[in-house]
Amino acid sequence: MKKFAIATGVAVLALAMVASAQGYAFNTNLTVGSTGQDVVALQTWLMSSGYKIPSIATGAASTGYFGSQTKAAVQAYQTANGVPSTGFVGPLTRGKLNGAASVATVNTGCPAGYTCTLANAPGNTLPATVAGAPTGITTPGVVGTLAVSLWSSPSGIVAYKGQAYDVASYKIQASASDMALQNLTLDFETRLWLYASAVTVKDETGAVIGQVSNLNFNNFSELTVGSQYRLSIPVNGVVIPATKIKYLTVNVSFLPTSDRGTGSINVTQMQVRSVDGTGVTDTQTSTGGSRSFSYQGSGAGSVIVTTDSASPATGLVQLSTSVQTQNVVLAIFDVKSQNAPSTIRKLNFVVRTAGTSKTPSDLFGTFRLQVAGQTYSADSVTANASTGLAGSSTVSFTTLTIPLAADTYVPVKLLADVNVDTNNALDGTSASTTLVASGNSAANGGTITANNPGIEDSSYSAVAINSATFTSNAQTFTGSGLNASGLAVTYGGLNTNSTTGTTSQKVFFAFNLTAGNNPIYLSSVQGTALSTSTNPSGITVTASDFSDTDTSGDSSGNFYLSPGQTKSFTATYTAIGLSTATGGAFTINAINFGTSTGALASGSLTSSALVNGLKAVLFH
Repeated sequence: MKKFAIATGVAVLALAMVASAQGYAFNTNLTVGSTGQDVVALQTWLMSSGYKIPSIATGAASTGYFGSQTKAAVQAYQTANGVPSTGFVGPLTRGKLNGAASVATVNTGCPAGYTCTLANAPGNTLPATVAGAPTGITTPGVVGTLAVSLWSSPSGIVAYKGQAYDVASYKIQASASDMALQNLTLDFETRLWLYASAVTVKDETGAVIGQVSNLNFNNFSELTVGSQYRLSIPVNGVVIPATKIKYLTVNVSFLPTSDRGTGSINVTQMQVRSVDGTGVTDTQTSTGGSRSFSYQGSGAGSVIVTTDSASPATGLVQLSTSVQTQNVVLAIFDVKSQNAPSTIRKLNFVVRTAGTSKTPSDLFGTFRLQVAGQTYSADSVTANASTGLAGSSTVSFTTLTIPLAADTYVPVKLLADVNVDTNNALDGTSASTTLVASGNSAANGGTITANNPGIEDSSYSAVAINSATFTSNAQTFTGSGLNASGLAVTYGGLNTNSTTGTTSQKVFFAFNLTAGNNPIYLSSVQGTALSTSTNPSGITVTASDFSDTDTSGDSSGNFYLSPGQTKSFTATYTAIGLSTATGGAFTINAINFGTSTGALASGSLTSSALVNGLKAVLFH
């Protein structure tokens, strides 16, 4: 229900005029961050004189706070009146205003988001009512405020050119009233526009609630000459419910090119302006100190490593039983030299195999690196037996001369030739590639051997690397032409028969099968297509149902997969045992198939991944 209140007191309307009633007297210097009656009068006069302040004109913000849009309007006024266009209302600008301003009728007592008038005020032309409430407020008439504090994470950020980083977070808590956010300001101890292109504020869900892009000096107010700069970020449609908490994170996007050197950037505070259920504006400054982060600028070379978006997704690679399968792409990583050109001299990858007992040397014949149209062969492949990692080898490229242009990502592609799959020996083996990017350290004297990748600048000095670990998606190799994925086990409820003293349970095994280059046939007889093993104590397991979700090509007694096709299957079993049965494991350990209807069990898909993925624990 909309609430109306008649305002009858002169306190809700201030007619700010000099004694002669010819204009408003501006006697105080005003700048971004200023608040109060003078700001209200200034904004009212500017808008009535044709100088636009969009957020106030549209109702997204109320008068009384000197923000970036008010600054722009002041600059337009200054330009039109021969005053230096600084956006600062000082003696020169005040002199112009005091000579030009007409009667300024200022509604200072009206809550933000309300329409207020005085019933019998001279010159009043608006109806004598108070109507409406700030958008999203569910606590009309309730007084509220915010508590703002610096949050513990993120911290210790090292920022590089061309990247975006979360640099600070703040905890915002409302008191008794819902609080509608109107504006945020952030104070920096440096000219941030020389380093960054955008500042974005996100909430805890990742939703963007405010952003300023294409940063330049006009976006900032200089609070202290040379050392304190304030950025105002408008916020619309964000309400913090009464007593609830929001976490706001500041993200900074850094320029891809900059002449700034390495240094520290400090966010000293956040200021939050909001409106409560009574329409009163509340401005709170964060407690808990400031947040610093490091910037690696043009004074220090550095290297960024990341995973390329074109790196292969998890997939199936069909192998040949007669020749090597060549140029299989295992992974693509991106390398960028920050600030200055450099040269890659060495690069190590770790290749791991899984699913079978086969090692990388069993699976792969030759490894190659493709970069910028050039191909390089691996200098060595070393098994990592001493690390305790089964199926792990280090692939090393140690004689590289790969140029990296400044501030440009270069894709680095690792390829391999896969050995002949004699008798389906490699069937079910999967492989993934890891690149561990590790920076230089003082302990090794700055030598290139400590870095991976090993990269030199023009003076042959090792370049620092962003420390991170990147692992490619697994590629599964099949010579038999069948691969299983999406392995899942679900259970029905336990049903007890009090007459017989037995308990029953349904178990559902789900999996996807993908055919290789040949058509695949499976028997629709559950016991023929699926081999199982069991060790449940006092429980009997019987086959109940076996079906696929796509019946295309199926015939009586057979399931069919065309070359390259993927189908989803569900196998259902029923377990029955005494109510006192302790249970046990029941496993599908092999899927039997053939390439014709006359040889339905000529091939068998088995792997540790299959067994581990299709293991049920009965009566659990």
